[in-house]
Amino acid sequence: MTQLNRERRGSALKGVHLAALVDASADAIMSADTEGTITTWNRASEGLYGYAEEEIVGRPLTVLCPVERMDEPARQLRRVADGKLAVQFETQRLHKDGSLLDVLVTDSRIMEAGSLSGFCIVTHEIGERVRSRDWLEEKVRVGTQDLVRSRAETLRSLALAAEYRDYDTALHTERVGANAARLASELGEPASAVALIGKAAPLHDVGKIGIPDGILLKRGKLSSAESQAMKQHTILGARILAGSDGAVLRLAEQIALTHHERWDGNGYPAGLAGEAIPLAGRLVAVADTFDAITHERPYRPAATVEIALAEISRCSGSQFDPRVVTAVMRLHRRLADSQAG
Repeated sequence: MTQLNRERRGSALKGVHLAALVDASADAIMSADTEGTITTWNRASEGLYGYAEEEIVGRPLTVLCPVERMDEPARQLRRVADGKLAVQFETQRLHKDGSLLDVLVTDSRIMEAGSLSGFCIVTHEIGERVRSRDWLEEKVRVGTQDLVRSRAETLRSLALAAEYRDYDTALHTERVGANAARLASELGEPASAVALIGKAAPLHDVGKIGIPDGILLKRGKLSSAESQAMKQHTILGARILAGSDGAVLRLAEQIALTHHERWDGNGYPAGLAGEAIPLAGRLVAVADTFDAITHERPYRPAATVEIALAEISRCSGSQFDPRVVTAVMRLHRRLADSQAG
């Protein structure tokens, strides 16, 4: 036997052994030509996808893809052809019976005489891994929601505790939240923002929990030092609410800090003016004042709605955002018209 024949026979035997190894592999292994047509298909592929070799060879790789992923094989094979040694990605493929398979696919080049002749595609079924990951992600999501909800409920309890200390009522915080949300809606804010303000605004005075009773409950006029201490409730509230990833508590922090700022810049704690004051803070400033005037306090009786609206109107452009004042007037005018009708 000549050297050439021996080399040819050795190559043939090597090819037979390689084909046997591929067919015996527990991994689903197939090959495709440069056009993406399936050229070989091992037994594990048959077990994974449900197609016998004679049913699938000669058909395009897209036969294994759900409609929304039909462009994926060509895109991934182009990446390999353009120089990537191998491309690995998680995706979904179709079983012969139409069911979806969660799989990990590895595409690599097949080279002959230095030229690209096709692609090797190895597929692992990862359904159990995906289900476990989805389960874990859901547990994390639910756990995170529970933590946020728990913290929000704790902070709401603090806000109510502050209200009980100050006004002996738990309803002020809820009314301010509801009225701030109505004003946001009247100004054309999206429903999501309106809902957020309604949940965050009741926490506006949570910082009062840190004000000494001698100042918070004093019936007479506060001294200059006491007044400065009382103003600290905005900063204390923001500190209590700080550090949350939740949208409600982030907005509540902003409201707690800014709801005593004034449109003319003479408010506190930062002396912000005009639209430098966040809209939520401007809304709560009006809602808080309206509620304070129209409900009884230990140091004075409740005033009428008309008196409250007149005071808010008087302070338009100085204490309050004129646009918010216009919105509150529209709301109450509409309410009065509906009651008259």
